[in-house]
Amino acid sequence: MHAGCRFSPVSTLLAWLMCSFALTLCAMPATHAASKTNRSLDWIQLPESITTHWTISIDPHDRGKWHLASRWQTSKPDKKILMLLPKKSGSYQLAIIEFLGMMKRNNIPASITLYHFNNELRLGLAALNQAEADQIDLVFSMGSETANLVHENFSNSQVPVVISTSKDPVELGMMPDYDSGSGTNIAYTSLNIPTDVAINYLLSLRPKLKVIGLLYNQNHKQVMATEVIPLKQKMQDLGHTVVDITVTSAKTAGQELAQNMPIAIQRINQIDPGAQNSLLWITSSTAVFSEIPVVNQFSANIPVLGANPNIVRKGTDSAVIAIGIDRRNNAYLASIYAKDILNNKVKPGQLKVGIVTPPDIAINFLIAKKIGLRIPFDFFESASFIYNYDGLPARSFGQRVQTIE
Repeated sequence: MHAGCRFSPVSTLLAWLMCSFALTLCAMPATHAASKTNRSLDWIQLPESITTHWTISIDPHDRGKWHLASRWQTSKPDKKILMLLPKKSGSYQLAIIEFLGMMKRNNIPASITLYHFNNELRLGLAALNQAEADQIDLVFSMGSETANLVHENFSNSQVPVVISTSKDPVELGMMPDYDSGSGTNIAYTSLNIPTDVAINYLLSLRPKLKVIGLLYNQNHKQVMATEVIPLKQKMQDLGHTVVDITVTSAKTAGQELAQNMPIAIQRINQIDPGAQNSLLWITSSTAVFSEIPVVNQFSANIPVLGANPNIVRKGTDSAVIAIGIDRRNNAYLASIYAKDILNNKVKPGQLKVGIVTPPDIAINFLIAKKIGLRIPFDFFESASFIYNYDGLPARSFGQRVQTIE
């Protein structure tokens, strides 16, 4: 008999059934219950260009785990790989597609476990411990939460790790600088451009910059650590005024921006009458950049820029310029790191922090014309993404887009 269920001689059948049912629930693996809700990977959609070359099966005991195997045959033994992600995100789907494509293009056969640990420490640690026990060839980490899990708990392992789709490891204190290797089993990449680089671009656009309105989610810890705090400090050191425009959640962001933007714009105009030497800068907080129509509504023709290239898009619901790193390019760089490690060309600890250079610049000339903003030629020349004066795509990933008349 299980401890905790005690029956007297007069116990009823109902009581026995209730206790037995409770024990059955307690004995169920936690991952089984979670797999039916938050941990399912059903949201991942892989294109035919990937599924043609990989077999994909869902673990029958855990919908948060997929098994992938390369379809092509070579004389090389399969590489054993764990791809680890903490939550549902389109960025991770892009990273998965890029990594699988890189493996096929470089003819590296592999047996891959794709595992969603749902930001649960015990599940993430269990997956890493199993990877260590199985002596796998690589852990491909996706997301800042996974990067933190690996950095804190797996940096003394013999299993190589590549960090992708994660915030700046230097600003997060994981790496001392951008030019050194970690000296451990982990190779880091960054979704952020260095703060100094971002500031140089802003000053190139506005040489007499006085005020920057900084839009961010104050409850996004990674954005606060890697973007808000460093940018505010360096801007203030240079003598520029930073006006905070904050939200607290994605659910309330639209309403909060509608309340806070007019107050911020008024203050900007008090410091810089006419706001001719002012900018609005949207961090990579999804809660904020998802509300770009609201930001534009209250921006009063002050140029709206952002750190995420996706904030510049077709039409009028767009920022005028973005200076950052497209997630697909970060995933591509991380996949190159992984490929070189798997081919024994380099040790992960020898690789410096991977940053896409130059950054991805995106420009919407429809918005620029509307607010009367002159775009520096070097911005146009190096832009990865351009929307023309009609707000239609003209350049994507550095390649001209053919417009159909």
